[in-house]
Amino acid sequence: MAIAGKKLEWIHVARMASGMDLRVAVHVVQGASDGPTVGITAGIHGDELVPIEVVRSVVNSIDPQRLCGRIVAIPVANPLAFETFTRHTPTDMHNLNRVFPGTQDSWISELLARSLVDYLVPGLDALLDLHSGGAIPTVDYVYALNDLELSRSFLFPTMYRGSSYPGSLGTHVVETTGASVVVAEIGGGNQFDDDYVVRGIAGVCNALTKLGSLPGEVVAAPEQTLLTEMAIIRPRHGGILYPEIKASSLGMEVPQGTLLGTVRDAQTFEVLEEIHAPFERTHLVLVRSVISKVHAGDYAYMLGDLGSAEILPAHQEG
Repeated sequence: MAIAGKKLEWIHVARMASGMDLRVAVHVVQGASDGPTVGITAGIHGDELVPIEVVRSVVNSIDPQRLCGRIVAIPVANPLAFETFTRHTPTDMHNLNRVFPGTQDSWISELLARSLVDYLVPGLDALLDLHSGGAIPTVDYVYALNDLELSRSFLFPTMYRGSSYPGSLGTHVVETTGASVVVAEIGGGNQFDDDYVVRGIAGVCNALTKLGSLPGEVVAAPEQTLLTEMAIIRPRHGGILYPEIKASSLGMEVPQGTLLGTVRDAQTFEVLEEIHAPFERTHLVLVRSVISKVHAGDYAYMLGDLGSAEILPAHQEG
């Protein structure tokens, strides 16, 4: 049995053109007794700050003497994107979370993905992959991929049963290992950051308790909405998006046809597009709640269909 404690390791990826080393920090927490190996990842997209703070807080709070098994935590999986506060890797403009498992002989994003997979995935029993809405949108839901009860233990009110994106880390782990995977989308857009950090920490710690990594009683899942159909709304025209719906409305239902936002030309003030709720019973999952520039094709809203959703009742653990 390895000695209980915390250590910092590095994944060395490549030498950059500047001569600087591209490397990724890994916080390894080794428990005093046997248990699962759990990966916790954040910062795959460089503009998603809330998950990075969640990882920091969780790692700092864990006492190795009370931990069963091992935690392998990566707070900033894409340092290049973090440095520029962008969703995509600035060197090649690829989305890291669309190129897993990566390769050793292609774009730097694919090389980074390959290095992360080679270090992290072997031996994993569970992966908690943390994301957020990024610099502008705010989001609030958890994927139900291959372990519904573990996903429920995150305690988020909205869940989505659907495959994660092809080329994402979560999809790769689901398709190639027997590990349980939870992908959580936590806040963003600088909206209610403190609240989302607290909820993210609580979700990760409850999931670790559910896995048997941490001692204590598992907090029972509340009533949750399990969506099975989701619409991603992207504007057809660039300009300025003026929202009608705020982040405080996330998780709420609005009727079909509700005006969510208006895109105007920044120079002529012309209304280019109005965005309306598409479903008879539309569930708000991701919104832009502040006036913001948009390109055609940007994420604007993610909306669930409550007509096809399942309501999961609250239940008691054990």
